Amino acid sequence: MDEYRGRKSLDLELLEVETKINVLYRLVKTSFNDCMESFYEKDLALSKKVIEEDEKINVLSKEIENLSILVIRNQTPIASDIRKLTSHIFVTQELERIGDYLRGISRINLKIGQEPFITKFEKIPKMEKVAKSMLKTSMKSFLNEKEEKGAIETAKKIFTQDDEIDNLNTQVQQDLIKRMSKDSKLVKQGTYIIWVAHNLERISDRSTNIAERTLYVLTGDSSALINHDLDG
Repeated sequence: MDEYRGRKSLDLELLEVETKINVLYRLVKTSFNDCMESFYEKDLALSKKVIEEDEKINVLSKEIENLSILVIRNQTPIASDIRKLTSHIFVTQELERIGDYLRGISRINLKIGQEPFITKFEKIPKMEKVAKSMLKTSMKSFLNEKEEKGAIETAKKIFTQDDEIDNLNTQVQQDLIKRMSKDSKLVKQGTYIIWVAHNLERISDRSTNIAERTLYVLTGDSSALINHDLDG
């Protein structure tokens, strides 16, 4: 009976951690939407809000980390539980870093201000769309996936999208550097826009990490991805 009660108590605490992670993800998702809307529309007030709201992401992130550590310390989790809890901490940190990248884009928007954009955005909206899809897919898998096969399929999709983001980021850099080399007046804003693309690329990397971590939770093998033919 004591063992049953202990397991039930642990499961409830695991559920509490996972619920808080879902809340954290929703905060990051809202920040992502507001960040990019404020960038395209030059809504400086909304950019300031994104920067201020990042503190909520930081506070909740630390709360989840502390709660996960407390569960490990006070309960008697088995190996799979420990793997899950340490992965909760890992994913929480990844989401917190995504929040930092979004705050960075918002700060760039404030630096550019009401100055007209030097380029028509074609590739950055594509990067945004793919990065949002990657984040949504990776978090859905982390919070819900129970089977190794499903996690592998998610990883395949995420890896393909990550390559797409990398290629788009390279194109943005090349296009802007070529223009800046011909007109020095474009250098300041061009550099800012390159950093926006860079931050979107880094967000995609964090989502890739989350997808990889999901497979680790399910298999217990940190090299699980290497052991599967993800190109097949």
